[in-house]
Amino acid sequence: MEFLFFFFQLFQKIFLSIGPFVFLLAVLIFIHELGHFLAARYFGVKVEVFSLGFGPKILKYKKGDTLYCVSLFPLGGYVKMFGSNPLEELSEEEKTKAFLYKRPREKWLIAFAGPFMNLIFTVLAFFSLSKIGAPSLPALLGDIQKESLAYEAGFRSGDLVLAVNDKKISYYEELAKIIKESGGEKLFFKLKEQEGSIKKLSVAVQKKINEHPLERKKEIGFIKGLTALSTGLRIGVLEGSPAYKKGLRTFDEIVKVNGKALRYWRDLEGAVKKKKKVEMVFKRKDEQKTVLFSFKKNSGLSELGIEPSFLYIEKLGAETPAGQAGLKRGDRLISIQDQKLKSWEQVLNQVKNSSGSELKIKYQRGVEIKTVFITPSPLFVEGNIKKRYMLGIAGGAFTVFPPEIIRVRGFFESAFYSVSETAGLLLSISMGMLRLIQGEISVRTLGGPVAIGRMAHRSFHQNLLSFLSLMALISLNLFFLNLLPIPLLDGGYILFFTLEGILGRSLSVKKLLLAQQLGLVFIFSFMGLAFFNDIYNLLKAW
Repeated sequence: MEFLFFFFQLFQKIFLSIGPFVFLLAVLIFIHELGHFLAARYFGVKVEVFSLGFGPKILKYKKGDTLYCVSLFPLGGYVKMFGSNPLEELSEEEKTKAFLYKRPREKWLIAFAGPFMNLIFTVLAFFSLSKIGAPSLPALLGDIQKESLAYEAGFRSGDLVLAVNDKKISYYEELAKIIKESGGEKLFFKLKEQEGSIKKLSVAVQKKINEHPLERKKEIGFIKGLTALSTGLRIGVLEGSPAYKKGLRTFDEIVKVNGKALRYWRDLEGAVKKKKKVEMVFKRKDEQKTVLFSFKKNSGLSELGIEPSFLYIEKLGAETPAGQAGLKRGDRLISIQDQKLKSWEQVLNQVKNSSGSELKIKYQRGVEIKTVFITPSPLFVEGNIKKRYMLGIAGGAFTVFPPEIIRVRGFFESAFYSVSETAGLLLSISMGMLRLIQGEISVRTLGGPVAIGRMAHRSFHQNLLSFLSLMALISLNLFFLNLLPIPLLDGGYILFFTLEGILGRSLSVKKLLLAQQLGLVFIFSFMGLAFFNDIYNLLKAW
């Protein structure tokens, strides 16, 4: 019995690991090959084999002229059509059912039907997601820093955006899209403050270089300081303070104060300030504890010895510059190059601008103040050295979004959304391929089956909506890649059949075979690079 239980657990673990990947591939391959199959049958072509996967057939069933089967290796599939070999001699009767003897327009449509089905699946997947309802952020502003343009314009933390240019706004993604597409224009905002009052603002949107490699526009609009993110309630605790003596420690997370559940750091100070008694519930890992503070006079968090955790080192590697210099988890950064630190962004900027020069860093460990000199090391990204440097540390910054709401669209809105989302992603994929050819994106970004498998596993265990979104994205990539004019891909056949239609005659068999050989070399090279990247990334992560 113990052996059977162990075997069952092992099978369950393997299935949950690779099952989502196999299911994703099986569905998308079936849809693709179904397109070829249906188009071929429609134009009277005899289909000999419909296979999911390659290699030895492990399941098979024959009906009529067609053998339906599942093969051992799931990384593809095929529809074998009668008369696809240009060297094969056929009788006049056989030619009526042969693929290569159909008119160019019919062969073109048979070749296009496979990718087209992937495109249709993507549109239907996004339509389904829109109708089911996906989590979206409300148009609620996060922490607006006082030094930012957003603050100067009148935006405040916790404001709810109601409209932009008299257009009603319900979700943060709508707000972000309007700002992004309006570079240099003046926008008019209607907002609701936390206290409930309505206010109106006008802001001239700034422009910045678009650093996203998959987008077409070189410049996009932005309002510096406008964000949906807020500082969360992970704390830093000064040693010897009242909070420390009560058992609180750095990286604990505050859950409630005086019975009131809190979410943002900005709400914590008001909940504590001037209170003579403070009951605080905090969380450490999965355990919650309650502490009670009593004061004759309480001026706020500083009285308790509590502060945000972003300047405390939460993670660092032993072999990094910081680890080799002796820094440890829980150390609090005070200054870099004698410049007092107030935010983690200052840390990043100081290291970034160091150009690899030695930095003087002052930090606190317990009650002791220490100074150390560290030389940042170059940051390697995708096999290339960028003009950036690192200490090898991560701060305890804990940012949170507002609670998500489920967004369900109507039928026509969903239809428009599914088509526009598909078109936008297709443009991004096209730009990615262009930037790859131009050398602006490293070939190390290409991923193969292992990368897809990891994404499938992660999205499946996150939720089914994420998994369906990934299926839509992979399906659209299959549509795009299969239409590339490369022999042996559908796009290569479409190119050949287009030339046949223009020239009014079949192409030379010798030239077709040569083109197929070149296509085979390209495909194997591309797959080899993708597999190499998969193995390289696995070894790097390991």
